[in-house]
Amino acid sequence: MQATCTAPIVVREPEAAWWRVQAEFDGWASGGATTTVAVLEDRDAADDAVLASLARLAVADELLVVFGVASGAYPAQHNMITGLRGRLPRHDVVAMHVRHRGAAGHWQAALDLFLDAGRLPVVVTTAAVLQDVTAEISSYVRADRVLRVFGTGTGADLYQVWRRPEPSVN
Repeated sequence: MQATCTAPIVVREPEAAWWRVQAEFDGWASGGATTTVAVLEDRDAADDAVLASLARLAVADELLVVFGVASGAYPAQHNMITGLRGRLPRHDVVAMHVRHRGAAGHWQAALDLFLDAGRLPVVVTTAAVLQDVTAEISSYVRADRVLRVFGTGTGADLYQVWRRPEPSVN
């Protein structure tokens, strides 16, 4: 009699990884505040669905918005901040300008004051340095995740760009 050794059959649900990512995307199972940095460009700021998504994030998370504008896009910046203030009457939405990466000494003190006071900062920068400024600010505030926000015309899409493997202790 010959003994055969076969590996056990393992059946994995193909969507298991998708469900795990969605659970992580929705927040930490342990609860508590999640520090989220939401990134968008001026072309997405006029979309009502984008503003509604940002408002929902601000209620659920500690939110910081990084907003990349083309030169002379003041109306887009003004409309987005006004729209957030209208949707978040109990939040103090404040704009702060960061012109380029590496100007940390200039914006860090103001950002600390805004966050310590419970305000929702909207960091306005140029579209050319949007990614660099977002990376620097996300590291500085020890963000738990960075989301890219897009207006789709029929709604808003949130894409997780980065997340911290474990929640930070702020």
